[in-house]
Parts: sequence; C-alpha cells; structure tokens
Amino acid sequence: MIIPTIVRNTLGVIGFPFTFWNLAMDKKNKVKPPGQIIQTKYSEVHAIVTGEGPVTVILEAGFSSISIDWCYVQPEISKVARIVSYDRGSYGWSRTKRKSLTSLDSVEELKEILNHLNIKPPYVLVGHSFGGLSMRLFASMYPDEVLGLVLEDAAHENQYILSQENSKRIKKFRRLVTFGYVTSMVGIPRILKQKIGRKFLAKEYDDSLKYIGYTLGAYKSAYREYMDSVISANQLLNAKPLPKDLPVIVISAKKQPEEWIRNQLLLTTLTNNTLHIEADTGHSVHLEDPKIVIDCILKLINKNK
Repeated sequence: MIIPTIVRNTLGVIGFPFTFWNLAMDKKNKVKPPGQIIQTKYSEVHAIVTGEGPVTVILEAGFSSISIDWCYVQPEISKVARIVSYDRGSYGWSRTKRKSLTSLDSVEELKEILNHLNIKPPYVLVGHSFGGLSMRLFASMYPDEVLGLVLEDAAHENQYILSQENSKRIKKFRRLVTFGYVTSMVGIPRILKQKIGRKFLAKEYDDSLKYIGYTLGAYKSAYREYMDSVISANQLLNAKPLPKDLPVIVISAKKQPEEWIRNQLLLTTLTNNTLHIEADTGHSVHLEDPKIVIDCILKLINKNK
C-alpha cells in the first residue's frame, strides 16, 4: 500500500487545483448520517439501529456497500425484531484508523458495536456478497450467540484465493481498485462518474450516494478491502466449521457467471440444516427483489418462537 499511497499523495500535490475542487465538492455534497456514530477502539462507526425484540438481526453489506443498501429490508424486519446495519472501514459515514480491512477486522468491530449498544444474543446474521465471509466467521467464532445465518449471493473464499483460475480476474480488479484509490485525491473517479456503491437504492438516498460515493475514505476502503481479500479468504479456510445443526439459508442469484454458481453450491454444504433458494435476479437480491431476503430472515426469526 506504500507505493500507491505515495503516488496518490504526489498526484494530490501536483494537481492541487483538482484536489481543492474535489475536497470542496465533498464539503458541498455532505449529508448528515441517518444513524448514529459509535466510537470503537480504532474507528468511528456509523450504525443504523431500529426495531425491538428478543432477536437481533445483523446486516453485513457487500464489497463497497453500506448500511443504506438495506433500505428495503431493514424497515420491514424492524417491525418484528431489532436490526442493525453499519458501514465498514471508511465506507459511508464511518471513519477508521485500522491498517487492515479483513473479515476478522469486521467481526472484531461488530462485537465492539454490539457491546457499546448493549445488544445481547441471539443474533440472526445476514451477509451479502463479500459480507458473507465475515458473517460466517462471526458464526464460527461465536456459535452459541447465533440463531441462524442468511447468505445472500455470498462470496465463497474460493473467489479470492490466488489460483490459476482466479489470477486473471483478481489482477484485473486489483488494477481497477488501485486506480480508483490513487486518483481519488484529484477527483478523477468523480470526473468519470465512477462512484463507490450499488444501484437500485430508493430515490430518497440519491443525495447521500452523491456524497458518500466519492469520499476519499470510500476509495481507500475499497482498495484496502480488496487487497486484504486473500487474507480474509484464508481466515475462513482456517476457521472452525459451523455447527452442523445451525440453520443456514443460502440465497443464490441465477444471473451470475458459472464459476460463481459453482461456489454457491459449496455454501449449501456448510451445515446439515441448510436451505438453498435460487433468485431470478442479479447479484443484489436485497435491492432487486427484497421480499426474498425479508422472508428468509423472518423464517429464521420465527424458529426462535
């Protein structure tokens, strides 16, 4: 990370007028966080906590995604349970001093958030895409606290292992996130309209996306998280197996590459109590057809009644 950071900072100095313009745009577009800011050991974490109930649902967003990605799911689940969404790293309204952004970092941060809020188990864990890794790791590390697990088109660790099959794809994406990070200071991604984040969010969040999609922290987090993804994958490979009776629901999007679909089938073997649902959507099931995700969460909540 040292060389890209030196290049980034050098570009920031050389292109000072663009740097000044980019930072001014951040200030102009700034939007207040919809949730609360929680101070942890290394971070100021933005979290949205809604609802009440004996079960707490934890929502972990995918790569480059944040709390408001759950804008269709969280309001519905909060009618019957407490539900927590948050921003990892320096995505969204969070800011971190962590030197790494691995799945284990996410689990540690999440435990601090829950302790700060005095939210006790049991938990239903929901992980989308890359966020599925940290939710599985949480369930592995704290099996007695987890009631169930929903893996929404979740990434399998095979996706990030530097195998011959993955090498070309991983190197290509590394170049992409490195370019975004290195040029973010002078606002090149802003000029190219390549913001961090997903599509399909409710219109009410347009102004928020205009702000948080272009912050320096967002590009740094995307770069750091992807560069650390091999470490995250190995954390899962070395983790204890999930309890064989743990209820797991694997939601797999049908509109995905063949390699991704093969890895989804591996997720269905995590426990002896796994249900597999195929969604006729793209990768963001919770935004394209949120009812599927909502129904799966409710199914696990109702198991506790």
